Amino acid sequence: MPGGGARPLMCMKKERLAGFNRRIVQAFTLVELLVVIAIIAILAGMLLPALSRAKTDSIRMTCVNNARQLGLAMQMYGDDNHALLPMPHGTVTWGSVDPPPCFEPLAAYFVNTNILTCPSYSQFYKSPFNYFMGARAAYVDAGSNAASTSFKSIQLPAQYVLSGDDNYLFATNDADPDNYSQDTLFQNLPAPGHAGWLNVLFADQHVRNYQRFTTNDITFSYTRPGVPWADVTPD
Repeated sequence: MPGGGARPLMCMKKERLAGFNRRIVQAFTLVELLVVIAIIAILAGMLLPALSRAKTDSIRMTCVNNARQLGLAMQMYGDDNHALLPMPHGTVTWGSVDPPPCFEPLAAYFVNTNILTCPSYSQFYKSPFNYFMGARAAYVDAGSNAASTSFKSIQLPAQYVLSGDDNYLFATNDADPDNYSQDTLFQNLPAPGHAGWLNVLFADQHVRNYQRFTTNDITFSYTRPGVPWADVTPD
């Protein structure tokens, strides 16, 4: 202002603001900064395992849904084919004709063939075909020869293993995995996928996950409860 010693109001406001900012910076000590960092680290340590479990559960549920769709396709195919499922053979690639892989005749009943791929077990076994045809009882009844699983022969549908996660190393291009002569569920434990769990599809269409064979829930026999894969005998 002319003739006076008063400082402009704007300058005074700027100086007050600068001083206020300096006090904030000075008040935020190194100890406080370390405390904030420690709190963030603790929160991250609490959240990351939960996020990891959520991801694992999400992948397992995708696999469960795949198995359910596969079970429905098997049931519909059986309804149209005298209660018989397609016969598995040896190593058969997708697109083969004589014979076709056991899951290819079911393709007409799929939404798409992506349901044959488990997002977890496909990473371990490097194959897009991660579910097997549960034909152990049919194979044994046929004198250790290729055979079709018969829905009419299954007396314990809530326990009979119709399919599930393929926990066995087949050829990566084998679109015809079965449990004729290898236990495709419980031979290799702990299971490498789903954090050690295996999804099992039963003949009544329900799906449940297991870490090992359970006598009260599972059978590989057409007629007898609680029979492990290795103990199946002709009915």
